[in-house]
Amino acid sequence: MKPFYTHTTDLSDLDHPVVEIRSLALPLTLRVPHGEGDVSALTSILNNEENTKDDLSVATASKEELEEISRKWTKVTHPLSYMNFLMLMTEGASLEPIGLAGMGWIGPVNQAAEQASPQAGAAGVVVNPSARRKGYGHEALRMVIDYGIRELGLAEVRIGTNSKNTGMKRLIERFGLKFEAGAVVDKFGNDFNWTIRRDDWLVLGE
Repeated sequence: MKPFYTHTTDLSDLDHPVVEIRSLALPLTLRVPHGEGDVSALTSILNNEENTKDDLSVATASKEELEEISRKWTKVTHPLSYMNFLMLMTEGASLEPIGLAGMGWIGPVNQAAEQASPQAGAAGVVVNPSARRKGYGHEALRMVIDYGIRELGLAEVRIGTNSKNTGMKRLIERFGLKFEAGAVVDKFGNDFNWTIRRDDWLVLGE
C-alpha cells in the first residue's frame, strides 16, 4: 500500500499529546483534540442527533456528559486505552471541524489476557451531515486503521455498527475486505461487527 498520509506523533506528555494525521489525497487532518475550542467542537458534533442516533454509547448522554467525554479525549493513557481525533477540513488556511474519528477502545485482543499481549482497537468515524458523501469518512477511517496498525502496532482493528446505520455499512463495504458480520448485539447496539487483521491489511496494494 502506497503512503497516503503523513503524521506527527509525540506521546511523551500524556496530558498534552500531539498527534496529527494529514491526508495526501483530501484536505483532511485528524488531530488529537487540544484546548477548549476543540472540546467545544467535539461536544457540538456529539450533541448532533443525526451524528449519534445509532450509537448507544453516547445517544442518551447529556450535553454535560458529552463535554466530559470530549475533554477526556484531549489526554491519552499509558498504555493506550483509546485515541480519538477531531476531523478538520483544511481548505486554505482555515480549519473546519467536520466530524470525529479514532479508536474508542484499545486493549488486548483477548480481553482476559495481560496488557502486554497483542493489542486490538475499536475504530469508528462520525461525519457531520454537511460534509458527507465527499469521501471524508472513508479517508478518515482508512487513516485511523492504517495508523493504528502501522504506528500503534495493533494486531487487529474492529469496527461495529447498528444494522440501521446504512451509511456506515456502505462505508465499510468500500474497503472490499471480507468482513464477517456477527449476529450478537453488543452493549452499544452494534449487530454488525467486522475485524481487520494486521497481516491482511498490510498486504493490501502490494
